[in-house]
Amino acid sequence: MSDTGSSKLFVRQSSGLVRNVSVTNALFFNVAAFVGVGLTLYPIFYSLGFVPVWKWGGISNYAWAAIVAGIFCTILALIFASLTSVMPRSGGDYVFTSRIVHPFVGWLESWSLVIASILIIAFEVPLVLRNLQITARIIGIGAGGHFFKNANSWFTDSTGGITGSPGFIASLVVLAVIGAVCVLPTRTFHRVVTGLAGFGVAGFIAMFIFGLAATSRSAFEHNLPQYTGGVTAAKIAASGKADFLVGTSHHFLSDLFSTTVFPFVLSILLFQFIGFQYSAYIAGEVRGNVRRGVMIALLGALTIGVLANSLYVDAISNHLGFGTNVSWGASYWGFNSHLSALPMGQPNSMPLLAAVANHGLWPIWMLISLAGTVFPFLLCPVYINFISRMQLAWSLDRQVPEWFGRVNERLRTPLNAILATLGLTAVFLFFQSYNALPHFLATTGNKLNLAGTAWFAIVMALLTWTLPGVNALLVRFRRPDLVRNAPFSKALPWLGLAWLVFPVWIYIFAVIKPIEKSLQSAGKLHYLETNGILDAGVFFAIGLVIYIVMSMRSRAAGVDTKMLFTELPPD
Repeated sequence: MSDTGSSKLFVRQSSGLVRNVSVTNALFFNVAAFVGVGLTLYPIFYSLGFVPVWKWGGISNYAWAAIVAGIFCTILALIFASLTSVMPRSGGDYVFTSRIVHPFVGWLESWSLVIASILIIAFEVPLVLRNLQITARIIGIGAGGHFFKNANSWFTDSTGGITGSPGFIASLVVLAVIGAVCVLPTRTFHRVVTGLAGFGVAGFIAMFIFGLAATSRSAFEHNLPQYTGGVTAAKIAASGKADFLVGTSHHFLSDLFSTTVFPFVLSILLFQFIGFQYSAYIAGEVRGNVRRGVMIALLGALTIGVLANSLYVDAISNHLGFGTNVSWGASYWGFNSHLSALPMGQPNSMPLLAAVANHGLWPIWMLISLAGTVFPFLLCPVYINFISRMQLAWSLDRQVPEWFGRVNERLRTPLNAILATLGLTAVFLFFQSYNALPHFLATTGNKLNLAGTAWFAIVMALLTWTLPGVNALLVRFRRPDLVRNAPFSKALPWLGLAWLVFPVWIYIFAVIKPIEKSLQSAGKLHYLETNGILDAGVFFAIGLVIYIVMSMRSRAAGVDTKMLFTELPPD
């Protein structure tokens, strides 16, 4: 190997990061990473899987999916806590997989996760703007005023959507503010994240209490036609009955193990829950007992996620009309052909519906909606923060050029990596706003739409969900030296096997089986185009090319990559 003291090889340099992240910071980092638009818009996700929504025991299949996902994700949390305690490095599962399985597998897993995460940022940014519209509509309902009553026209083009030049420019403004938060010094950044996430959690609590205690379905149904041009709640509910509302399940266990409906609902929960584990990816900055800190952060965030996606969303939706909420959400995604126009021109945001039911409490609904605006905004800098740490880990392993991993001495953060991530996000926002994609890559109208972006992200996250189980299964056999002192190390293979059952089941029946079915049909490419499958294939191919090029560069520089990936990255 060439002289490792040379700055050209940089593989033995310190990361430059400082352990400034407390347990509380890590917990709220995880909460901010997965809540997104959920605080106010969870009801729209009932129908995102485009499958029937059933109930058993008064609980929706979406809520049951959240409970099942929560049980399995507890296993994932144990795996991350165990591996992070003996490999406390920024980069998370990239570090684990590249040392346990193979550097190429670790690279492809982390590359696909980065792309999935940037897609989720692109998904959330327009919803920040959407939530600003909704907050203004709530003010208009309560206090009046032409400016607020006509908020639906903010940031929109002639189609009424947050797209085209108005939507793109507004999205870039939001992205610029996100960038300003990202470049805060590490300690300040986490204080901001913790404070804003705390405000968001308070919004959850307020919506649950006031939403149930201060509104009624009768008042909501009586007042709604005033704001929808005469469209009643009953008509909205009836519009989704044929495709989405199948009533009570009479075969709960068979529905739970269905290979046609429930895996799609579970896949939406994976999309919702991704992020609860992200404090493990900044483990190189967590101070104190890393295992305890990561475990508390993961399980605490997971508990909030399960309650929010089950008890919280079902309680509010049932209270104001379950059928109305499911059908309204389907209309927002463009799946409900029986409802010609989106009611109120907005998705069924919980505080918006509460304002219709009780406009006298509009200041409370406004604050809750504002919290609902903060969460999708906050998710974005948190994602960019963890992505930058991933790029730092890549650069230390020579998977990408050194430029990406340079840590700014004043900010104590990989500034170049943050700028690169912001730039790629802007590219995705462009393709969401303009009809500029080749037809075979477009989800609709030669551009990405929100539903297509979500499914694109789900496909790209395949390795992110499955490889932690593979790592736990193999680590005691391939790298016993790394887990000799790991907590519950003897149980890791069993934990890995138990976890793998969950994502493999979902991806077989919610992704692979539909692909196989689509290839046997007349319109072979339509499903692949509209669900982001071809797009994902393109980015997996790009990842392969990058790996080959960087491997050739490392070999030409005389780097002993076998020794490099035997050791952990520098702290």
